Amino acid sequence: MSKDPRTAKTFNVLAELLLLETPEPGHDDPRFTAAMDYVADLTLEQMHDLLLQAETQRVLRRTLAVLKSHLPERRRGAVADLVDNKLAAAHQGVEIALCRLQELVNCFEERGLPVLVMKTLDHWPDMGSDLDLLVMAGDAEAQRIFDDNFQAIQQPPSWGDRLAHKLNFRLPQLRELVEVHVGCLGQTGEHKSLAAAVISRRIRRSYGLFSLPVPSHEDQVVIGTLQRMYRHYYIRLTDIVNIHGLLSTGRLDFDRLQTISEQASIWPGVASLITVISQHSANFGAQPIALPEQVLAAARFGAERTYFDRRFVRVPLIPEAGSLFVQQLNGSCRRHAFGAVARLSLLPVLATAAYLSFRITGSDKGIW
Repeated sequence: MSKDPRTAKTFNVLAELLLLETPEPGHDDPRFTAAMDYVADLTLEQMHDLLLQAETQRVLRRTLAVLKSHLPERRRGAVADLVDNKLAAAHQGVEIALCRLQELVNCFEERGLPVLVMKTLDHWPDMGSDLDLLVMAGDAEAQRIFDDNFQAIQQPPSWGDRLAHKLNFRLPQLRELVEVHVGCLGQTGEHKSLAAAVISRRIRRSYGLFSLPVPSHEDQVVIGTLQRMYRHYYIRLTDIVNIHGLLSTGRLDFDRLQTISEQASIWPGVASLITVISQHSANFGAQPIALPEQVLAAARFGAERTYFDRRFVRVPLIPEAGSLFVQQLNGSCRRHAFGAVARLSLLPVLATAAYLSFRITGSDKGIW
């Protein structure tokens, strides 16, 4: 179901380009060919709009790479120049961000403070709009590193930032904001033990010339679920492409994923996100994925309950997202995680304040 047919078409085309590209030229999927023909017929202005949406969906570099490889000869010239220029600019921005991330990680590690880069590099070779760090440190320690080594300017925290124990910094010559999660995860900072466990399971991966600590594949999905199903209630195209890639290549250990998720009382949300994404991927023409029974049994809803609106796939607040929140709250009660329960109980108040602020001023800035 779509409330936004025009941008939904662009979303679908981008999904088909990224999910259906084949490594062998001349063996393209018919839906991929149709999507490429659609793009080839766009005006230069419409191409700019498509690439703007690709950037919003965190798939710009991947989209540009597909266009560079498959754009028909009849659309070379100005469009090819646009693609090349966008690729060069995106590459330069990513290199600057990676360099700063490496410097930040090194500073924390040199002081014996565990750190990892989360969410930001899930989209590789694209990146998120913020540089997200999870650190096991005190607020004063984290702030001192930014003050002494990067001449950073701390940004005023919102109510949500204070509750979630997040610090935000603006660094010179860096486009992205650096968002530091200090010792906890979740919209209300309810997941302290999960944060410590994620840090303990971190792995190191190479990104070009840089080597950075990132979450395991299972923790990547768990953190993504907290963001998509328990905070924003919308799914970007990059989430579909990223998690479909993990599923289709068999890189997820579902038993391990279930154990981690159950300890955080969010297994129904994780299972629902995986189910929604696998079904949307199949709808876009990707090879269907046979999910394990444990995922299907735990999922509370699938793609049929989502809809497209305002550029993203939306998860309805009532009853879908609301029921996941209630299950998380009840699960925390059963685990006697009363600190998490106390923090979670503040979420409806925060969400109501953000909604009222948005209705009155058109922005929830300073609250959410």
